[in-house]
Amino acid sequence: MKIIHFPEDGYASNSYLLVSGGEAAAVDPSIDAEALISAAGENGAEIRLIILTHGHFDHMLSLDDLRDKTGAPVLIGAGDGGFLTDPTLNLFSQALGQNTAFAPAERLLSDGDEIELGEEKLTVLSTPGHTPGSCCFTFDGGLITGDTLFHMSVGRCDLPGGDGKELKASIERLKTLPPDLTIYPGHGPISTLEKQINFNPFMNGEI
Repeated sequence: MKIIHFPEDGYASNSYLLVSGGEAAAVDPSIDAEALISAAGENGAEIRLIILTHGHFDHMLSLDDLRDKTGAPVLIGAGDGGFLTDPTLNLFSQALGQNTAFAPAERLLSDGDEIELGEEKLTVLSTPGHTPGSCCFTFDGGLITGDTLFHMSVGRCDLPGGDGKELKASIERLKTLPPDLTIYPGHGPISTLEKQINFNPFMNGEI
């Protein structure tokens, strides 16, 4: 799997493009849709999937434009399905004063689901806490964590649908994964799970 990282653009959120076997998946598309489409083409691929780690506005600023231009289906955790159509839940109304809503996702994801992309698969891990439907995605050597886990921090749980106890349980679950996984968070730098287990105070018991 080739991972193309678009760091902290589009409201300081990371966007990613996953490429395998001539197919690409855009993860948390906040940058310009054309930039994602061009990057896929430069890597001999077409965008076939749009994957959201959760339903907050800063991770899907270009969602509708990208969906319209590529025809790719949108995938999101089942618990966040309603966020796309509700400006209060997706935080567009609070953060930007906009009554912005999106069409529903084409596929709602559950824990353990597999997503096929080219020659590889991603496995869905339900990791509620930041939002009810927050998901992480594992693949060979990597872990997309969205706003569940960051470098030296974790996602906040005081927004609509957030739950501190669920977030703590989700973090504990991530600690059981292979430590050599590279983590691709929704904000901040790429890291490794081992570094977070050892030094992130939310993972090593300091907090």
